Amino acid sequence: MKFQRAIVSFVLTGFLAGSLACGGGASKKVSTEEVREGRDRELYAEGLRSMRRKRYEEGRLLLGTLISTYDGSPLLPLAKLLVADSFYREGGTSNLAQADVEYREWLQFFPQHPLADDVLLKVAQIHVRQLGPYNQDISEARRAERELLRLSREYPQSALNEQVKDYLKFVREQLGMHSLDIARLYFKQQRQNAVKGRCEQIIKSYPDFTLMDEVLFLHGVVLAELEDTPTAAKSFDRLVREYPNSKFRDKAAEYLERFQLEVPPPKGDQEEKVIARKGFMKRKFEEIFGPSADVPKEGIILRKDDSIDPEVEKLLAQAGVRPDVITPDSIVNNNKGRQAGTYNGNQPNQTPPKTANDPQPKTTSNDPTVKTNDKKKDKKKKKDDKPAATTPGQ
Repeated sequence: MKFQRAIVSFVLTGFLAGSLACGGGASKKVSTEEVREGRDRELYAEGLRSMRRKRYEEGRLLLGTLISTYDGSPLLPLAKLLVADSFYREGGTSNLAQADVEYREWLQFFPQHPLADDVLLKVAQIHVRQLGPYNQDISEARRAERELLRLSREYPQSALNEQVKDYLKFVREQLGMHSLDIARLYFKQQRQNAVKGRCEQIIKSYPDFTLMDEVLFLHGVVLAELEDTPTAAKSFDRLVREYPNSKFRDKAAEYLERFQLEVPPPKGDQEEKVIARKGFMKRKFEEIFGPSADVPKEGIILRKDDSIDPEVEKLLAQAGVRPDVITPDSIVNNNKGRQAGTYNGNQPNQTPPKTANDPQPKTTSNDPTVKTNDKKKDKKKKKDDKPAATTPGQ
């Protein structure tokens, strides 16, 4: 028994020693990255090339080397941003969660960077992409709204503010539908105060909600039941004036007549608010699968066609990155050139190709090509001069 224990102990000791040796060798290999001038630009170019080929893991390793080794490089913000972009471009729940972490960390380090507003918008887009049905969990919509409001507050002069408004309208539509769905349930349960609170939240927070006429009607009805006639009349009055084509308009007018109040005329062109509603099939689809958001899948640095945003191009040029790295077509040409053995400008110890203006070398008798041709000619001549074989009897 003791002998068996001794054998097991010996085997485990050897295994641990081998593991430590392997671990030490791996760490030594990572630490031998050569630190030299211009290497950060090379790493960024290689990482960018990998991202364009959708080799995201490979690109992240290259950029990770840049980030950990060249912490004073002017390319550091763009390298960290490209890492975050890689997760966003890959998509999927886990990758989008990691992209959210990377973008937020980037904002902590570079809040005054020229691309900070783009990054904050990308954080909001991550949550917009993950919106679910309004009758289920609505937390992603709340997070998206919070980030969009933060962008408007912290970067009021941003050129992205028009996009922010569109996204806010889209997100708030989902939030409004969620609150209205709950209000309908409370109305069936005759919980007037709960309905009143939900309706007032929608009226105050989501003024562009497309089903506002139904919200106003529910609000007016429960207030009438709570014997708050003046406030109920205000909701019915607004419904009649602003939504003349609503299916709730006539019932609202009946309530006003019951209160012995005048029914107001329509307030001009308000028909669009009702006409712009979604069709029955689309609403049912969104109830099951969630809304279809028009959110780009491209990153901040790399666009969908793998071209680079002009604002990013300027920042890369200031950091000393060559134009042929920025343009995706030149990357493709360089790859072809590398396979053919031609000059591409990226490989060390490589000379540029000769041009028509360069002096041409003189051909001499010592040229190996000439010698080879002469030998072939001599062999052919000897073969021709050889006498033909004769047959006996000639």
